[in-house]
Amino acid sequence: MIFSGPVLAQWAVYPTGELDSRTVRTQAKVEKLYERGDYKRAHFIYANELSVQGDKYAQYMTGYMYLMGQGVEQDRVRASAWYRLAAERRIPEFMAVRDQALRTLTPEQRARCDEVYVELRQEYSDPVVVMGLLERDLRSLNRPTTGSRLAKSGGMVTIIDPKTGMPVSPDQIRSRELRIAQKRLDFITTRLGIDSMKVTDADERIDILWEGVREYVSAIDDMADGSDDAS
Repeated sequence: MIFSGPVLAQWAVYPTGELDSRTVRTQAKVEKLYERGDYKRAHFIYANELSVQGDKYAQYMTGYMYLMGQGVEQDRVRASAWYRLAAERRIPEFMAVRDQALRTLTPEQRARCDEVYVELRQEYSDPVVVMGLLERDLRSLNRPTTGSRLAKSGGMVTIIDPKTGMPVSPDQIRSRELRIAQKRLDFITTRLGIDSMKVTDADERIDILWEGVREYVSAIDDMADGSDDAS
């Protein structure tokens, strides 16, 4: 897998989800499909199963397969748009590929690329992915079966953590979930340039946060894009 170091590092830095066993299996599966030339299935998995998780390598590969016409009709404009999305985190290798692709476009193609890029940002960009996860976190923390877990802790029952196999209490699980949710909320408020807030206050502002994210991804972000001549 090319770019393996930077790509694996992204999972530890960006709160777009954990590199869990299921994702690892999907990544291994799609690599095997690609290596044996089953491009149509590989492209589908890269674009529809991994890219939606914020997997930048999958977004890069989706673009590469558009560029090469592997499993899809060749489309340099769409390839360049996917490359721009893959470079969202400013990973140097992806930025270099993006910049090279953009330099090959005519002004008309570049204008179309801008349109496609914005469309992709509205579905696959980090703020959208993280907001979806944050909303899921809040639902989990407020499960009806246990009341508001944001408002009170659980009991003293010890359960087995499926991630580690170690015994943990409901309080420990709640504390971990709160930390993860807060990290995602901090990512959103920082990206939107708004005041930070506690995750316990996020429920009542979720619609406002989504509105901010949708506005943010509806335009091309110069900082996220990162190239001198790219939007």
